Amino acid sequence: MGMHTRRWITGLCALPIFLLGIFWDQGDWLAAAVVSVSFFLAWAEMYNLYGIPHRRTLLGWQNCLALLFFICTVQHRFVYLLSISFLFFWGSCLITIRRTVAGSRYEIATHGLTLIYLLYPLACFVYLRSLENGPSYLFFMLAVACFTDIGGFYGGRWMGRNKLAPQISPNKTWEGAVAGAAFSVAAVLLTAVYHSVFLGYTLWYSSPHRYGSVLIVTVLMSAIGQIGDLCESAMKRDAGAKDSGSSFTGHGGFLDMMDAMLWIGPAMLVYVILWQP
Repeated sequence: MGMHTRRWITGLCALPIFLLGIFWDQGDWLAAAVVSVSFFLAWAEMYNLYGIPHRRTLLGWQNCLALLFFICTVQHRFVYLLSISFLFFWGSCLITIRRTVAGSRYEIATHGLTLIYLLYPLACFVYLRSLENGPSYLFFMLAVACFTDIGGFYGGRWMGRNKLAPQISPNKTWEGAVAGAAFSVAAVLLTAVYHSVFLGYTLWYSSPHRYGSVLIVTVLMSAIGQIGDLCESAMKRDAGAKDSGSSFTGHGGFLDMMDAMLWIGPAMLVYVILWQP
């Protein structure tokens, strides 16, 4: 079985879980569970990527934070979650300093990066879902991230000539980036029409008078997602790794699977707060 086939199979198997967490009326606990487990796995991948050993004490802190993440997200206690995250960051730093001073600066920076890079975007997902149009927001983000990746891969493979960032990711091209944005726009518009006409379910971007602004937002989110992809590629290249892990066959690790979403989530929250009625 080829790599591309395994990649498609993994994506199609994971898709129902994401859709259930997004649209199921009783899906708060499922969404919180998925996000909490994802946070734990991604944290472990980040430590592996930068060569920080999994000590028992730090693993205990990870388990506690993942559990608190689950409880807070189910109860929609997002302020508590952010406050608790800082306490755990300070605790992780104290554990590192108490163990050894040598290399502590590097490890402390990794603790902070992990919380900022992983915790806040994941908290954005759960917060967005709790809003009135939350499922639509998350579905929009998922569609943009997935089809930007698909369009970027095949567009770059078939038409790619000009390298986008050769020192970071040699296979990415400007043609692929444009194709990814075009695929995401087409997917968003098609899903809006499909939901309205065939399912009778109105997404926040389904109204025809919003298509112009949705087009702009989709292109912007696609670009932000591709920046997130490049950022994660830079982290892997700095660490001398091809993939962040092996959790998802054909995709790599969790960070490889969610690199774009980790950037799109906070950007989408800013858009919703500032411009969505």
